[in-house]
This record gives sequence, C-alpha cells and structure tokens, in this order.
Amino acid sequence: MKKKRIVAVFMAACMVAAALGGCGGQSGADSATAGSQSQADGNAGGNGAADEANLEVQPGGTLTIAIPNYTPLLDPKDYTQAYEASIISQVAEPLLTYNAEYTDLIPVLAKDWSVSDDGLVYHFVLRDDIYFQKGQYQDGRQVVSDDVKFSLERIAAECSTDRICREFFDHVEVVSDTEFDIYLKEACGPFLEQLADPGNVILPRDEVEGWGENFAEHLIGSGPFILESMTLDESVIVKRNEDYWGEKANLDEVVFRVVTDGNQAVNALITGEVQIAEYLQAEAIQQAADAGMLIQKPTTGTSFARFNMQTGPTADPRVREAIIKAIDIDAVIQNVYQYGEAVRAYQPLTNLSWGYNESYNDLVPAYDPEGAKALLKEAGYENGMTLNIYIPNTSTRERIAQLIQYYLGEVGITLNIHSGAFAEILATVTEGYKNENISMYAFSWSGTLDPYSYLEKLFSRKTLSATSNAGGYDNEEVDQYLYDAFKETDREKRIELYDKAMEIIMNDHTGIYFAYEARNWGVSPKVHDTVQRADGRILLCTPFNNVWVEQ
Repeated sequence: MKKKRIVAVFMAACMVAAALGGCGGQSGADSATAGSQSQADGNAGGNGAADEANLEVQPGGTLTIAIPNYTPLLDPKDYTQAYEASIISQVAEPLLTYNAEYTDLIPVLAKDWSVSDDGLVYHFVLRDDIYFQKGQYQDGRQVVSDDVKFSLERIAAECSTDRICREFFDHVEVVSDTEFDIYLKEACGPFLEQLADPGNVILPRDEVEGWGENFAEHLIGSGPFILESMTLDESVIVKRNEDYWGEKANLDEVVFRVVTDGNQAVNALITGEVQIAEYLQAEAIQQAADAGMLIQKPTTGTSFARFNMQTGPTADPRVREAIIKAIDIDAVIQNVYQYGEAVRAYQPLTNLSWGYNESYNDLVPAYDPEGAKALLKEAGYENGMTLNIYIPNTSTRERIAQLIQYYLGEVGITLNIHSGAFAEILATVTEGYKNENISMYAFSWSGTLDPYSYLEKLFSRKTLSATSNAGGYDNEEVDQYLYDAFKETDREKRIELYDKAMEIIMNDHTGIYFAYEARNWGVSPKVHDTVQRADGRILLCTPFNNVWVEQ
C-alpha cells in the first residue's frame, strides 16, 4: 500500500518582523488571501510529494507527540481543550467527520442519512460491522442504535458546553440495531456539522455507566486506538486496536508526551525523542523551520482580547472604543507573530468561514491615540484609570498583553496583567462580567466554518455562564438574529442574518480581534501521511490518512 502525504505550509507573506516603533498601516487578509497567497503545498523534513509516493509503508513502531499541557478530561462530555479532543478522536468515533480539506462532511459510523422535508427528523443508518473495544463491562460488542441514543442524549443533558444544538435537539428514537431517527424541536442549520464534534462520539452505555465518574480514565470507543494509560502531567498512551472495524492503524503505539516548553519540544524533535511537536510558538517555530521540520496551516483560530461589557470602566462603550483606538494593532501583530504564524484579524469570525464579510473590517476604529484620550476625557477618565487583563501563561498571550499594557499606558491607562495556567484562567474569567476587577481577558477561539460556532458561542445571552461569553455580551436584537440564523437551513439566508448580527456586534466594540492564527507543528521527516486540517486536530488513522513512521 502506498500513501500520498497531504500537508500545507502557511506562508504569511504579509507578516514581516519589525521593530515596535516602526510598524503600522498593514492591511488585513480576507478569506481569498488566506486560501491562496497564504497557503501552499509543502512538506516537512524534505520529503516532497513525489518522493513520498514512491515510499513503501512500514507498519509498526511508536509515534511520540509533544503536547504543551496534560489532558485529563477524556470523557467526551467534559473536554475543553484541543489536546483532549485529539486524544478522544483516536479512541472513539462520531457518526460523521470532516474530510481532509475541512470542506465537507463524510461518513464514519453512519452508513447513510437523510433529512425530512421540514428539517425536524434525521434518519441514520449505522454500519453493521462496527465493534467497541473490549472493556471492563462488555467484551467488544457491536455498536448499535441504542448506543447512539445514549451518547447523544447524554451529551445534550450533561455537557457544560452545547455541542449538539441543545435548544433544538429533542431525542433519538431507535428503529432497529442499525437504524435510528434524531428528532429536533425546530429545524437547525448547523446540526449535522455538530454531530462531527468529538463530544458526540458514540460510547458503550455499559462502560460509561459501569465506570461512572471515572469513565474519563477508562475511555472506550470504536476507534483505531485503545487508551492504554494516563500519567498525571506526563503522558497519555494509546495503542493500536487490533480488532478495529476499519483499516488498521499503521502505528503500534502513540505517546502524547507533555513538554511545556516549546524550545525543549523542538530540541526533542531534532534529537528524535519525539516525532511531532504540536502548538509551537515564537522562536520554537523558527527552530523547527531551520531544521526543515516545520509545517504551518491556517486554522479557524481567532486571537482576541475581550472586554467586560457589564461592570467596571469597560462597560462604557466610549472606554472600549478608546482602548481600541489606543492600540496600534498592526504593530502588535508584527511584533508578536514574527514567524508566519498569523495574519491580522479585525473581527471575531474566522476569515475561513463561508459567512466571513470583509466589509465589517472597516468598522474597527483606526489607531488614534489622541482620539482615545478625547474619548476617555468624555467618559470621565481624564486622569486615567486602572484595568486588569487575564491571560493564559503562554509566550504569545504574554507578549500581546505586554504590548497592550504599553499602548494603554501612553493614554493614561494602567493595565495589570494576571497570567496563569489555561484551565485556571478559564475558571477565573467565566462569568467575569459580574466582577468589575476583570476588565479584559485574552485567548483564542476556534470553531468550524459555520458562523454559528463563533457568533452564537461568543455573543449569545445563552452563553453568559460559559467561558466563550465571559465578558457578558447581551443584546436582544443580536440574539434574535442569531436565533433566526440558527433555525434557518438556507445558507444565503443565514449569511444575511449573520451579517446583521455582525454589524451590531462590531459597532458595540466588544473586543480587540488581533490575529487569525496558524497551527505550527514540527514534524520529523520520518513521519509520513500526515494531514493538517484547519481545525488543528491531530489525525492519525482516518478515512483519508494513516500515519506511519520509518523504522
């Protein structure tokens, strides 16, 4: 068997390292730019596509992947980070997934599906050759419709994040072991793509109920790999599922090894201790590039600093506008992202989305320190103020916060930076709009190509208790547009509704939207058939690739 490697290199030509004082005036990149100028076929470690096509697959061996954080939340209803989603996806599978290009849904456990004319009933046919991995409470039995009913209704009832259009989802009705119907309360535009979320993988009822709250440590699914072990702050290990229903994984074993320092991760890559280093930042990107091992891919990630919309000084729209005017965002981007790992953003919606409208970029206030001072005076802060920003303690977020701090200092605003572990910061800022001392928070958000996964999550009043809307954005008119778009199935009509919501959101100055980020991996030239998709998930054995390592 021969495989062709699928990779893409993110070439952010518009990004040039520049001194802080000399940057400015850079134009933003729209979706066409990101898709054509910023993306090119490439390779990691010097193996071109032609060379790779002539290589014979070598099954077996261990692949070690460096990840920057430990991933304890492996129960699909609880996961919060991309690292967890990547591991869950090796062990358990959803009904549908996205293709390698991240453009269309393709079947996994589902064999076929159809939708009723009114959009309220989704009829699915399961494959009849799928089996769970052997576990404590079942011996590798067939996956049946009752498992789908259990898994989807569980995620709807118990997941803290809405991963299944919960407001519209009703129930699953079992027709037979291989057929079932999903009933919605109302038609829902993004419902099918939600089924591809790792939270909606199909699990064996026996194992979930048997392990109870400890199921995360004993994840069982139907995937190509079996969870072997979890060692706190050290590693997660999965091994090949020899009884997998699909094409067997080429790899014997995959070790997700925690390496918190990016430079150490690249050094381990160069010495051969790891074969893939994920989520590289700053100088580590250049190290991987110098070693001929860098792969970059534009992703759906948007980096931002959001405001507290309800309490403290930033509840005043004049203060929010002043803060945006005070910051030379182009200079910040060129100073922070010096290694081609991002392009300038203006709005919360990814520029890869089919709903992206470049015209809303013009609603972002231009860099104008004197205008910022005038607004602050008008708002009653002529003598300055003190604000607080909360960030994860990554090098990128810390550098962004420091530059925001510098620029705000120039207009009389003192900014205190509070950093910590990602999970700690998320917990701190959730419902942060109730605390006037939480003025801003900065991290990134990734969704699908559907505007729903950004606008609904970041700006709906239904998400006021979630991290995604920690700033407390609450606008009745926007909520109505989002609701109408959510239940609409015609894409063009959905775009019109999302445009109306976006115009209001942009004029409310909800945050500083800095960059559309790339996913930066270091990959050994011994690793083959890698696929880097816009959602940034690690893909090892899927319908379109099967990673292998030269022995």
